[in-house]
Amino acid sequence: MDSAYRLVMRTGPTVGKVFPLEKTEIFIGRDLANDISINDPEVSRRHARIFLQGNNFILEDLGSTNGTMVSGQRLMGPYVLRPGELIVFGEQVSLLYEAIMPETDATIVANVPRPQEQQNVVQPAPVPEPYPEPQPAPSFQPAYSGQIPAQQEYYEEEVVEKKKFPVWVIVLIIILLLVICVCVVGLIWIDSNSMWCQVFGFIFDVITPGACP
Repeated sequence: MDSAYRLVMRTGPTVGKVFPLEKTEIFIGRDLANDISINDPEVSRRHARIFLQGNNFILEDLGSTNGTMVSGQRLMGPYVLRPGELIVFGEQVSLLYEAIMPETDATIVANVPRPQEQQNVVQPAPVPEPYPEPQPAPSFQPAYSGQIPAQQEYYEEEVVEKKKFPVWVIVLIIILLLVICVCVVGLIWIDSNSMWCQVFGFIFDVITPGACP
């Protein structure tokens, strides 16, 4: 039968060797009696077998010592192989299962025009490229939110400096604070000596007559 699939050794004693799958049942192992013999101590005498079922090849481990893995998973029963999968026996031997692509070297006959036909072909006149349109001169764009010209920033700094309090205002505030402090101290002294009537008696007489004797 014509083989459509094959095994290619990627790691092991004969790297790059190709094993076409030309039988319906193929045995793999260390023994020379196998269809595919691999001389590696981690490969059992009769390690695995590949058999055809319909249009698919099935891989089955035959109770080997180090096991058979496909794409990193150890086989626990028959497995349907798919092109591109890596079969590993033990830790040192790996075979790539791949499909044989059909040859595509067939000659393609091109329809070559005759000399007379070539002479009669009228080449289209080249279309002149249009001249690029002149771009308008860039116009001044007003500043948008978040964009402040440098001159405006300088002007704002000057405005902030002019908003400082003058010296006379500061002096006036200090004098008012001193007057308030003196008044508070005086009220505390009058209250502690019970001299409200002596100091503010005329005010109490106007508000409530007879309040002060």
